[in-house]
Amino acid sequence: MYQTPALKEALAKIRLAVARKQGLSCIFGDVGMGKSSLLRFLLAGYMADDNNVISFLPSGDTASPFAFLKRISADFEVAPQRSRLAQMDAIEEFLTEKHATGKTTIVMIDEAQLLSLDCLEAIRSLLNYETNTEKMTQVILSGQLDLRDRMMLKRYRAFRSRIVAPVVMRPLTTEETEAMIAYRLEYWQAPNLFTAKACRRVHELTGGVPRIILLTCQYAHDIAVERNLKCIEPPMIEQGFDELSLVDREVGREAAATLAAAE
Repeated sequence: MYQTPALKEALAKIRLAVARKQGLSCIFGDVGMGKSSLLRFLLAGYMADDNNVISFLPSGDTASPFAFLKRISADFEVAPQRSRLAQMDAIEEFLTEKHATGKTTIVMIDEAQLLSLDCLEAIRSLLNYETNTEKMTQVILSGQLDLRDRMMLKRYRAFRSRIVAPVVMRPLTTEETEAMIAYRLEYWQAPNLFTAKACRRVHELTGGVPRIILLTCQYAHDIAVERNLKCIEPPMIEQGFDELSLVDREVGREAAATLAAAE
């Protein structure tokens, strides 16, 4: 994962909140901005430390708060109970035990915009388990911007007040786009055939959306390799962009329009 200065700042903010055991961190972003990549990057780091106990849910889509709690419990090897209240009691016992042994318990949820209000309330209940200075559960949510918008509503105010480390993913700048292309090619030990003009054209077409940047560059690079070309110029970028599906292209165009309006 290419780390822009903003991304490094986001990582530091979330890691600090977890280290201080402050409770709730949220990653918000539009489609293709790299929310899941950031979450999984954090997950890999926390999994490498035996002092952490982790539950990772790849989707917030659950049938009920009780089912949601049982999914988390299964990751923690907490036995399923007959009621939601009993399940919460079992989780509290688990959290107390892990806190006493110096372990950090982390719940990470991707696609958190799919969480119902009742499931968010269940998370808030988990955050109520605390000492005088620390939360016993560290929660990191990753969700689309409509999750952030929901947080602005009055009925979500109690949950919103628990967020200590909010992060909003932004499009890449032209310079960051060029740097990410170079970084990814170096990582894969592939020659960098992209000219400066081509990189600028990538940014113009994609609006700085990382997922669309990578797909566009992949198509353009494949074309260049197939034709045995020595460099990639703007026309090839445009051809690569045209290879994308209509849905993906629209994401890039919307981001580009937003970027242009902001400028």
